[in-house]
Amino acid sequence: MKYIMYTLIFASVVIASFFIYKNYFENKKNIIISNTKNSLGNNNNMVNNSNKKEYKIVAFGDSLTAGYGVDLKDSYPSILQDALNKGMTKVGKEGQNVNFKIINMGVSGETTTGGLERVDFAISQNPDLILLGLGANDMLRATDPKLAKDNLEKIIISLQAKNIPIIILGMESQVSNGFEYKNNFDNIYPALAKKYNLPLVPFFLKGVVGVNSFNTSDGIHPNRSGYIEIIDENILPVLLPLLKSL
Repeated sequence: MKYIMYTLIFASVVIASFFIYKNYFENKKNIIISNTKNSLGNNNNMVNNSNKKEYKIVAFGDSLTAGYGVDLKDSYPSILQDALNKGMTKVGKEGQNVNFKIINMGVSGETTTGGLERVDFAISQNPDLILLGLGANDMLRATDPKLAKDNLEKIIISLQAKNIPIIILGMESQVSNGFEYKNNFDNIYPALAKKYNLPLVPFFLKGVVGVNSFNTSDGIHPNRSGYIEIIDENILPVLLPLLKSL
């Protein structure tokens, strides 16, 4: 009798174990199938992204480009890249076949002399476009406008020799440098734009300089709101026409 009882108990355990393991492996199989489908979906997304043409822009400048005083994500190159890729402009439409990548090559304290020394490195990034924003520190140091102009001209010549399109981001001098200096300095950017037939943002900081809500606590460098204003009002009106053919 005990033998029969033990046999029945053993048989019950075996049957129960069978169903437990059966359910376990079925669930595991479903998890594997689900993960595989998700993986395939991710791979498809990767393929779609890889099929997009990359349009590389180098933002070449000083602290105004680097985003001094704000997080990197709040610098104008980062905000502009997001705007173009996320459909926040007429170019960045969902489903477009272009992926915009903007490289922030801003260096705080950089002058046109320093920029000239770095131009080969900018070229090595193989950009489709360069946003050239240098000269503010030359002005703050009251550097001879002729030197600043000569440096910028050499940078432009180097870039054009590689057939790299350029947008000049113009700067204006503070009045405290004197009216003669201001006149000579302010004329650098339109003169170069005209000579080399380049699109020009007349004054990068237009609408932002002197506005407390658009600047960091130092009153000189834009905050995120200031950069958004610069992009919307100053950069995009010049940049978008160049991107229409993409």
